[in-house]
Amino acid sequence: MGNDYWVWKAITVAQPRIVVVEYNSIYGPDKAVAVPYDPTFSRQTAHTSWLYCGASLAALVHLGAKKGYSFVGSNSAGNNAFFVSNCVIGGLKPLTSQEGYVESTFRESRDADGNMTYLNGIARLHVIKDMPLIDIISGKTIKVNELITA
Repeated sequence: MGNDYWVWKAITVAQPRIVVVEYNSIYGPDKAVAVPYDPTFSRQTAHTSWLYCGASLAALVHLGAKKGYSFVGSNSAGNNAFFVSNCVIGGLKPLTSQEGYVESTFRESRDADGNMTYLNGIARLHVIKDMPLIDIISGKTIKVNELITA
């Protein structure tokens, strides 16, 4: 997980019927945000916690709609989003990011020494509060902290 949003955005030569994209549930279901694009991005080195990476579900749902896809659900672990091309959606019900959001069930945060900290909930955002995100709707750079106060 890292540049998933930016890679999907850049793909123009293929139009699969189904797309599965990893999302970072710690950003919540409402705000469309992603880490800034970096071709050498690695979540292991971007922040010692390993929590700073990827895009929110809302960002991917927004992008999917622009590319002709409907969001139809998330996996139970809260890290994969499923999209179906609108040309084959059939009777599947499109969901909003709020309707299909699943908070991640795994706890893989680390401290500065690499030891597992098992953070959950909003505590994960506090650890990366000063890191930059791109607000996909406005194009502006914000800080993770703005998700905490939103």
